[in-house]
Amino acid sequence: MLQYFSEKNIHLPARVASGKFISQKEYMQFYDRCCLNKGAFDAVSNVKNFRVTDKHLRNVIVANQKGMAKVSNETLLGRVRRLRCFLDWLFELFHEVHELDEKIGKQFNELVAKIKLDEVALGRNGSQQVSSAEESVLSDDIFLDLLELIMPSSPNNPFKASRVRNYLIVNLLTQSGIRRGALGKLKISDFHFYGTFDQISIYRSGNDPTDPRAEKPNQKTKAHLATVDKNIMHQVKFYIDHVRAAFTRAQYHDFVFVSENNSKGTAGQPLSLKSINSLFQKISKALGVHVHPHMLRHKWNEIFDEKGERCGVDATRLEDIRKYAMGWSQNTTMNNIYNDKRLALKARELSLAHQHKVDQKK
Repeated sequence: MLQYFSEKNIHLPARVASGKFISQKEYMQFYDRCCLNKGAFDAVSNVKNFRVTDKHLRNVIVANQKGMAKVSNETLLGRVRRLRCFLDWLFELFHEVHELDEKIGKQFNELVAKIKLDEVALGRNGSQQVSSAEESVLSDDIFLDLLELIMPSSPNNPFKASRVRNYLIVNLLTQSGIRRGALGKLKISDFHFYGTFDQISIYRSGNDPTDPRAEKPNQKTKAHLATVDKNIMHQVKFYIDHVRAAFTRAQYHDFVFVSENNSKGTAGQPLSLKSINSLFQKISKALGVHVHPHMLRHKWNEIFDEKGERCGVDATRLEDIRKYAMGWSQNTTMNNIYNDKRLALKARELSLAHQHKVDQKK
């Protein structure tokens, strides 16, 4: 971390002492560098010296090297966390809390909040922790608060614009369990506005030539049909016919969700993945709890387990249904994450029942 800022001629102690700190852009550049191993940029500089006349070919070589040089989430998390801890220490060293300038304090808190959000998104080394079997990825109370908050008519809704679109995004993720990438690439033709009026086609599309986005979203897993509530389907159709149709650029592509902000001339263009992330950051701030799209996929699985058990579905059959709904192959072990939780709950029930029986005999 110190080596990186030294190379950029950024003296962190002097920055913090002056109250200017590092900008969001400087932090994002640091974050991008943290994603790569220490030797990655030496390799990139060697490519620059290599005599390749075709600029596009040279860019492809550099991009490929960067992709191969990515570090694990745990390493990335450690580097980002180290920066935050160092900034916290410097801030306490140079600034008296009681005499702190309000503007400086606000700027510092915004920077630290951004870093903390990234830390949470990277998992906070969750793989090294043993969670309670009863612990939910998102508690029922917070989940209900989220669904109320995102209602277009809610007085607590944090969005001044795009309320219908954002409501649909959250509810489609909640009801279908699909990933952010699958949602970002949904097209009007993927919605079955006929027959049972409750299904959506989810599939891989590779490098879609009709997609103008630099970071093209895609479906990672197998093709399948996602089932959602008919009311949501009707609301999606209303959005397409009355909200989306108002944007001229939306006529030139089939992607459902579009940017409604024209500050960069993007109104009507397919909604970017970064915009979906920003949407959830604003929701997180309003809820006071960090929520991200993949968290809703986990919540879908929790609700799926509860409904399956209430309906008395055979455990093996339940897993086959889950694999289809998640787009997983029959050989996947991904479902073990949810199996383990259900088994832990059953083990707890049996242990308590056994203990109760023992106590009665005593």
